[in-house]
Amino acid sequence: MPRFANETGVSRAETGQRFVKPLLLAGKLIISAACFWLVLRRIDVSEIVRSLPTFDLRWGAFAVVLIMAHIPLLALRLRAIVQALTARPGRLTYFAANAVMAIYMAFAQVVPNVVGEGIRAWMLTHFGCEWRAGLTSVTIDRAVGVAVLVAFTFVILLLPSALVALSGYRDFVLFVFGAVLIIGALALVSTPLIAPPLQGWRYSYWIGVLAADAHRALLGRQAVKIFGAACLIHALTIVAVWSVGRAQGLSLSAFDCAVLFTVMVGVVLVPISVGGWGLREFAVVSLLGAHGLAPEPALLFSVCFGLVCVLGALPGAVVWLVYPLPVKELARPA
Repeated sequence: MPRFANETGVSRAETGQRFVKPLLLAGKLIISAACFWLVLRRIDVSEIVRSLPTFDLRWGAFAVVLIMAHIPLLALRLRAIVQALTARPGRLTYFAANAVMAIYMAFAQVVPNVVGEGIRAWMLTHFGCEWRAGLTSVTIDRAVGVAVLVAFTFVILLLPSALVALSGYRDFVLFVFGAVLIIGALALVSTPLIAPPLQGWRYSYWIGVLAADAHRALLGRQAVKIFGAACLIHALTIVAVWSVGRAQGLSLSAFDCAVLFTVMVGVVLVPISVGGWGLREFAVVSLLGAHGLAPEPALLFSVCFGLVCVLGALPGAVVWLVYPLPVKELARPA
């Protein structure tokens, strides 16, 4: 029996790992609840209830359709990455990729990002991808989404919107995001020089392999599909933000909606709350409140956008129930 095993044969490390995920989830729930508490202290709930009948469901439904339209674009992007990395991508048809992304979007509403990516990689193994290729594909896919979001944010901060002032931190944020984009582009272009030394050292081998795979996928024949789909996804999200504003009767310009897009999508990527709930509402209420909008409509706007994202992901739950994953068949070595 291991030196640190308890009477049941379970080591202390394994026992500790059992509590890590519940503790992390509890911490995220606390942060989400704390953010909502801070916002609700300034909110007249009765005012929100009175404004609900004026919400235009037609614009809300249009926003839901726009979020649903992410699924085929996400499928196009993921399949293009798999095609660039895998010797036998044929089993992952475009229809199958749509099923994978629909299921992933549904799970992403209720599980942490890391778990969602693991589910995507597991599903890819049912279509002929090895585990390493699946994990690499979803990692690159996630990185592309974040990188294009950073690029969008950099451009959006140059737009003529009062919201881009960011309480005086606009120039600093522009500098940071611009530096990140330049460093990322230089690293991607210079991968042929960087990857071999990394792969030659045991502790950085997988970093070197991932860098080489990213270079092959993002600068190869599939690059237009990958980056084009990513840009369209973010553009549709901006239109969805504008649609929610129209449904609520808010006078938000297209530039204002673009700024709100960067805030609401950006906070969801920060893994300290449950799906961005609470943290997103706090950020939106603070941002719009600094520009004269009462906290009640600002909170309703943020919550409605969150609900639109949830409704837009619901088709994935249906796909999960009715779409049978093929029997797992690992790809043969090239």
